[in-house]
Formats: sequence, structure tokens, C-alpha cells
Amino acid sequence: MIDSFVKKLDYNIPQELQPYIVAVIQGESKSVITTTYPVHPNGFPLLINIYRDIPLLHINNQIIKPDSRLNVAGQVYNTDIQIKIDGEFGQIGFILYPSAPYYLFHKNGDYFLNQWRSFNKVSPNNTQNLYKNLTKCKLPINRVSFMLEFLKDLSANSLPKIEWLEEALIHIYQLNGIIAQETLAEKLGISLRHFRRKFKEVIGVSPKYFCKVIQLNTVFEMLNSSDTEKLHHLALDCGYYDQAHFINDFKKLIGDSPRSFLTGEHSYVRTYLGRSGI
Repeated sequence: MIDSFVKKLDYNIPQELQPYIVAVIQGESKSVITTTYPVHPNGFPLLINIYRDIPLLHINNQIIKPDSRLNVAGQVYNTDIQIKIDGEFGQIGFILYPSAPYYLFHKNGDYFLNQWRSFNKVSPNNTQNLYKNLTKCKLPINRVSFMLEFLKDLSANSLPKIEWLEEALIHIYQLNGIIAQETLAEKLGISLRHFRRKFKEVIGVSPKYFCKVIQLNTVFEMLNSSDTEKLHHLALDCGYYDQAHFINDFKKLIGDSPRSFLTGEHSYVRTYLGRSGI
């Protein structure tokens, strides 16, 4: 069994990287395990370094073995993604802001959509020394400083920030995803057509879908520090106007009913879901 699926580490993120990195995370098992777990949308891409056995990705029934121990995982949309581990589970890395892959790697969001992309293939800078340094680390936590230093160099040549897009993301977080696209575009002073097009280009999913993901993950954020018996009340607090509405969205994004998910064998993945503190 996975002893710690995802835990946030108390790590000081350099100021210049705070616009790109939400948190440092780690997950591991203390022994060899054989398990397959689902990957659900939470609105945040990842930069993950595998320091134990490399898992297999099952994406829409296609089996893929990552060719790198350092990968960027993008947004999840309307896709069945599962990760199979047959060995020791050990990963450490970063939760990224939704726009970070676009700025740092100079690639549109749909390039990362439903994928794990090898870091050496997406980085504008040569990664050879980074990979060597990661291999030399005896403790997983020591890898973080090398990755941060590399990202500092990338941030020096990042694409210019799209201020209205960052403002849109702030509005979405503040309102727990409960805001119409038309309202957002009007607040930002841009056309709805341009807003939708550019948002999807950078983030990888439409603003409407992203808002639904954030709304549902707001429930998970509260649920991770509350009683599961209060699930219906938490959903109402997060803007779902009735239980049927909540269950319908839950099934669309998670693939199961709330009760079945929370009592099922993969309920531990809920520690990965949530708002990541935003």
C-alpha cells in the first residue's frame, strides 16, 4: 500500500519562482507494491521526479512507459488515465500554477493535455547537468534544490505574462469557480471569443471546464479537513444548488458517485485533489 500518496513539504520556494510553483510535494511507499490508481482533474499541472520504480501510464487503454524520470504532467480532460505501480513508489516535485508550463516551456497547454512530457524534451535549456545532479542525490528532498535552481534559469527567459489571464485565474479561485465566462470577459475588458481562445491556448482546457474543476476541487479541499458525512453540506457551501447537480458534476469529472469514491479502494487519491492551498 502507498504510505503517503501526496503530502506537501514545508519548503521555502524562492520569490522569483512563486508565480510558477504552488507547492513542493512527495509521495512514496515503504515497500514494494502492486497497484493501479486513477488520475482525476484538479486544475494544476505537475513537475514530477521519479526516484524509485518507473510506473506505467494507462491513457485511454494505451499503455505508456515514461522514458524519463523527470516529467511534466498537464491538465486532465475527458480522458481515462490510470497509473500502475509494480515496485516501489517514490516521487517528488512541484504543483505548478496552470499557466506555468506555457511561460516556462514556451508551449501551449494542449501540448501537455492528458500527457506526461519528458522534461528534457520540453525544457528550452539543456538538462544534462540537472539529470546528473538528480542521480547523485542520496535523499529525495535533496533533489528539490537542483530542480529549483534549474527553474530559476528557465524563469529568466519565460514568456511575458498575460496579465488579464492571471487576473482571470485569481477571480476563478476567489469565487471557487462559480463565475460565468461572459462575466469574466466583461470584468477583464476583452471579447468573450478572445478570452475563450487564449485561455484554452495557454491552460489547455476551456475556461468553463476549468471553472467546474476548481468548483469540485474546492469541495475536496474542504473535505480533506472535514467529515465525509458533511459532504452534501460542503457541496452546497461550494455553490452546488442541489445534491443532484453536485453528483452529476462529480460523476462527470471523477467517474463515480461521491459515496462510492469515498468508500472505494482508491479513496486515498483524494489527498491529491483539492485546491492545493489556493
